[in-house]
Amino acid sequence: MTIKFPIKAEGKILATLHQIHSSLPSAMRRLVEYIMNHPQDVVTANIADIARNASVGEATVVRLSRNLGFPGFQEFKIDLAIELADNKKQDDNIIDSHVLDEDPPDVLGKKIARSISDAVNENIEFFDPQMAIKVTRAIYNAGRVFIMGMGNSGLCAAYLKNKLTRIGINAIFELSTHFMYTQASLLKPGDVAIAISQKGVGMETRKAFQIAKDAGALCVAITHHQGSPLARDADFVFYSGNREGFLQSDSLGTMSAQLHICEIIYIMVIQLNMAKAVKTKQVTLKALEYEVKN
Repeated sequence: MTIKFPIKAEGKILATLHQIHSSLPSAMRRLVEYIMNHPQDVVTANIADIARNASVGEATVVRLSRNLGFPGFQEFKIDLAIELADNKKQDDNIIDSHVLDEDPPDVLGKKIARSISDAVNENIEFFDPQMAIKVTRAIYNAGRVFIMGMGNSGLCAAYLKNKLTRIGINAIFELSTHFMYTQASLLKPGDVAIAISQKGVGMETRKAFQIAKDAGALCVAITHHQGSPLARDADFVFYSGNREGFLQSDSLGTMSAQLHICEIIYIMVIQLNMAKAVKTKQVTLKALEYEVKN
């Protein structure tokens, strides 16, 4: 079985593995999880040791290397070693941004900053400019843009809705699932539905997204897991970075990555008609400054 990976992994092996591991077959997933958890061991081990430690066949190790865009396992190891060395140079004191319960405040602050930086950098690594152009043109021309998300992803959805509304886009966000489903059902061809979900498995967002898809809207997902059910239902998928540890669920890094993508979409929509966006923004600013007469 040949696995189709979203992009070549050269220079970003670990980020690629985090992105696709949940959608892989069981044997390949075990190998990927072993590599992510023991990258330093992998660069010094032979193929037989890695296969045994991951409980897979040696052919699976070779196949993963080739699926990642390398001629063979040796080239994969060399590139992984270079990547690990580069990561170490970035911050010799903070190698892992995952928060531990024993972290002192100064280390905690550095790890949070590192997680935000890493998450945004992941976005950039996997960003598809041509896809972004298609999506932003659809948003600009849409009758309605319905943005959905729950929890902290819902906060990011509300942020994008507010930004787009300020420049004249008919954007909608609903906090109530009842009205979220209702609004999704009222979409039609030419409208755009945007779902934001880090894991891409939340029932409420998935249900609204499916309703929007059945209604004929163009469906766009912003998610970390491109093999998730949400991503599979989408016409276009923006990869959202950040690998959350146990203590970092719904972390600032995750929200920063989602907001980063939202901001890119917002600016690209402005670029389609700068004069109109500026004029509309001035109207909304004036409304906020409006003084009530006695």
